[in-house]
Amino acid sequence: MSLIKRRYHALPLIASPLEDENHHSHASEESLEPKGHSALVTVAEPSDVPPAFREKEEASSIELFYDLFFVANLTTFTTGHPIDDKTTLSSYVGFLAILWFTWLQVVLYDVRFGVDSVFERVCKVFHFGVMIAFAVIGVKFDPSKTDENYGTFRKLSVVLVISRLVLMTQYGSLLAWVKNHKKIVTPLLVHIAAFAIGAVVCLGLTFSFKQTSSSSSYITWYVVAVLEAFAVFITCSQWRATSFKHTNLNERCGLLTLIILGEGIIVLTKATTNVVKGENFSAAIIGQIISAVLIIYFLYILYFDQVESKRYGTIRQQFWALSHFPFHIALVLLMEGTSRLITWRNAIEFLDKFFIPIDSVWSSTNDTAVLAEYLTKLAYTKKDGLYALLEADPSKYDITKFITTFNSTGNKTSEAAVEAVEQIEATFINAIFSYFKIKEPKKVSKGQESLSVDPFNVLYNAINVQDLVMVYFFVAAGLTLIIMGLQIALAKKRKVTGDWAAIALRLVVGLALALVALVTTNINTQQHFLYSPWMLPTVCLGIFIVVILDAVLGYLLPAPKELISAHEHHQHHGEPVHHHNNA
Repeated sequence: MSLIKRRYHALPLIASPLEDENHHSHASEESLEPKGHSALVTVAEPSDVPPAFREKEEASSIELFYDLFFVANLTTFTTGHPIDDKTTLSSYVGFLAILWFTWLQVVLYDVRFGVDSVFERVCKVFHFGVMIAFAVIGVKFDPSKTDENYGTFRKLSVVLVISRLVLMTQYGSLLAWVKNHKKIVTPLLVHIAAFAIGAVVCLGLTFSFKQTSSSSSYITWYVVAVLEAFAVFITCSQWRATSFKHTNLNERCGLLTLIILGEGIIVLTKATTNVVKGENFSAAIIGQIISAVLIIYFLYILYFDQVESKRYGTIRQQFWALSHFPFHIALVLLMEGTSRLITWRNAIEFLDKFFIPIDSVWSSTNDTAVLAEYLTKLAYTKKDGLYALLEADPSKYDITKFITTFNSTGNKTSEAAVEAVEQIEATFINAIFSYFKIKEPKKVSKGQESLSVDPFNVLYNAINVQDLVMVYFFVAAGLTLIIMGLQIALAKKRKVTGDWAAIALRLVVGLALALVALVTTNINTQQHFLYSPWMLPTVCLGIFIVVILDAVLGYLLPAPKELISAHEHHQHHGEPVHHHNNA
């Protein structure tokens, strides 16, 4: 029976987060034995000395499981909310902000006080439920329509209240273990008070969303989330017993970064399926896919080569962790933009191939009847016509009236004929773009459902979406590198020449990539760049330059003196090297 008990431990109802709790209980028992005065000394533990919490070197399986709920939410929201204008872009970032700060607060508790027990698992169920609620509510999350979707925003406020109540319960449970230690009780009470205030504010916001009028009170959610994060970080800086020293906070931030990169790979593979749909494996398309893969791989190298769990001070570690909010937002947008640019290039390649025979026929005859018949067959032939190939609804992309106008002119070079042909071409392009899921904003298309839609307007709106994709893709790529540079600055207290060079390199290249978005200020340059295959390779080349110069600088510039001396000591004495940094 004793063997069974040792191998199958019963999960405790509530587990102590304190270090060596079992050791202290054993010491108390041993103090009753006549082993001398030294044994009696181990019984007392002065209340003015804060107890040590259990150190966590790696994330537990249930913590990783929680991270999966984050990425599942991210995937669901991205699928249901394509970024097609500035409003949807701000909505996308806003929802990710709510999701990220909710994840952060759960992580800040787990890395310091999380210990596997029945109580903690029950709390995790509630946190899982919050994430599931986000996924359900996110379907109708649109801050520009708080009046139409007032019920959605009320529900989201209630969910935010529940998440804070669960955190209050978890922090409150710690008071039973540290009630005799003022240096621990005070910061925990501050934590609880911060979440209590946040819960009350979110509950109050529930009644601010009404069907009769639009409201901007949702902005308070973000203010509350930021203030709560700073409340936790500031109290941890003031009362170091609850700090993130000897925790796996760095690992959790790194794991979420890895998961987002992994999600980028999933989105990338989905984009490549459109290449198969277009049956178009040209050199340009292959170059796009290779560039996308290398972008993800190079970002992985640049980030994880700089993450060192033992080299962060208390204050700098907190700012380093917070820097992951804009970093993860930029990274998500970069991954999304990468996928959409591959799809865009595939559509352009398909268009080029499609219009080659049209141009050939157009130049071979001046007979409008022949041309009209050719264009009609090209569109409507059941087996190999364009609409059959694209599985498109012919009634949605009807060109009959344009064909009739063109044929009636009798002169293909007349103004009316040219205009009709341009309408036909625009209709073809819209059908092809729709096949590759390149569409105009949903708000615009919904507003035109009952109208006679001008193909040029549809095409213009769809291309404007790609202009936006190009802008946020380059800005996100630049911000990703810039924030990486700032993270190096926060991570390393004693910087040497190589560190400053690495920081400067990321800032310069990042700023250069972000400024590429300014091509939109010149319409000719913008159109030329948008239709070229060089958008993804440009970012890939910029990041590759950082990777290569990082490696070169690592060989050419001297290492920090403390690392050299530690390495020499290790060689002479055969001892492991440890690196320490104070706050």
